[in-house]
Amino acid sequence: MDPMVKNATRFTIRPTSESSVAVQVFRSGLMARRKHVLFFEHYRGEVQYDNEDPEKSRVELVLEANSVVCRDERLNPERRRGLLAFVQKEVLAAHSHAQIAFSSNRVERQSPTRFKLEGTLSIRGSNRPVAFEAVVLPKGKDRLEIDSTARLKLTDFGIDRPSAFFGLIGTKDEVILRFLLWPERAAALPLANQHRKNAEESDSAS
Repeated sequence: MDPMVKNATRFTIRPTSESSVAVQVFRSGLMARRKHVLFFEHYRGEVQYDNEDPEKSRVELVLEANSVVCRDERLNPERRRGLLAFVQKEVLAAHSHAQIAFSSNRVERQSPTRFKLEGTLSIRGSNRPVAFEAVVLPKGKDRLEIDSTARLKLTDFGIDRPSAFFGLIGTKDEVILRFLLWPERAAALPLANQHRKNAEESDSAS
């Protein structure tokens, strides 16, 4: 474990009925007020949360690129299938870059519940710094509520701004990535495993 968060509590990130991981894609031109919201159904991660000093906390999150879905009822099923095929193949290149990953490296507390979460986002093999604006609310001892958003440009990750999605109106370069997560406190390791883990950490530190 990172020595900066050795006193933190570990929470596990997984899909739940309350959680969502989504990217908002905005149309350009005359349809600029319209947007598409794409959701990722498969993801996992971990939060090491220090309740006494939240700025020492850390977040890791991995999304499965081919789990992206479109729930836009304004599009007929054929259009949705075409949109998803385009996103998976041309935008995310999911066949060769199966995962999208975020790893935090700095947390700045801006109020009791608001934080600036800085880290590295990896898309299609390109790693770029990203800053999320996050609200973190402890829900008792066993759950956290994290609502975070970041604005990023597709071209920063080597993705050309699509002029059209499967015949739809063109899109803007800037998109919004939103994580609404409900991490749950990880189960304690069995005592024997914990002793072994502590010994391994001690050996690695020496």
